[in-house]
Amino acid sequence: MPSYVTDANLSSTELAFCGATAGVISRVVIAPLDVVKIRMQLQTHRTHFSFNAPKKHQLTSKIKYSNTIQALKTILKEEGIRGLYKGNMPAEYLYLSYNAVEFWAYKELEQRIEKIDKEGRLLSHPLKTFSSGMIAGCMATTATYPFDLLRTRFAAATSVRGSGKDYTTVARAIVDIYEKEGIHGFYRGLWPAIIQIMPYMGLLFSSYDLFAKGFKKLRDEQVLSASYKPTHDMISGALSGLFSKTMVYPFDLVRKRMQMEGTIRKSWLTCIKTVVKQEGYRSLYKGLIPSLVKVGPANAVTFMVFEETKDILLWLKKK
Repeated sequence: MPSYVTDANLSSTELAFCGATAGVISRVVIAPLDVVKIRMQLQTHRTHFSFNAPKKHQLTSKIKYSNTIQALKTILKEEGIRGLYKGNMPAEYLYLSYNAVEFWAYKELEQRIEKIDKEGRLLSHPLKTFSSGMIAGCMATTATYPFDLLRTRFAAATSVRGSGKDYTTVARAIVDIYEKEGIHGFYRGLWPAIIQIMPYMGLLFSSYDLFAKGFKKLRDEQVLSASYKPTHDMISGALSGLFSKTMVYPFDLVRKRMQMEGTIRKSWLTCIKTVVKQEGYRSLYKGLIPSLVKVGPANAVTFMVFEETKDILLWLKKK
């Protein structure tokens, strides 16, 4: 049985087009929150679980980005509106290519799994959607990772020049990274990205399929109006994104730290240990709030635009 995402009347290439369209539009919506999340992830102050921590630990005057609203105001004040869209061009390339590869791969994988397990004895439907999403996410991450690294480098750059990582153009950044770090530099932090993306995309697709099919059943039973389908798709996307991101967030933080290391060589496991030792366990969740604020709308817009684009293609085919 096909998942809610795929359709028997659309090819893998057509689903890739739907995914690319959704990726470009969703990126425009969430770009400022992505910059805030990355800035907060790259701060190296110690954080504490307890609200009764010593006063010296409660002071945030030396922390540049203490919360989402304050960070947005600080960036606007120091760098203007353009500061909230730093790294947006490589991020647009990333979202476009990532979503295209991901949805293409998801369709291909789902078809192959269905052929192998026609009677559903080997894998249940949720496991099929989880497996397809997990592998599709790995393929898309590996294929588009250099764009992710460039996005991080640009978003982390401040208005202060001369840091060595303040790139003026995408082309200049590519040349600079290649000259100083080699080909390996474009894939710094790939392993924590893969480790993060496997459960994340598996959970995202399987939970979205669950939520979206739940809404579809209610529409079929006329409990909910079919005219609100785009809203239902948005809610399903937002809920699945929030759940998945919270589960795998520490690996996202480690990935960003490794992307900013430059020529320093450090394994992802060493990076986790260093963060925990120097900054505390809670620091593995730095930037979680802006990340969740971002991932909810991002997945809501992504899946809504994807489903609407899919419906338009189906309508054109019928015509």
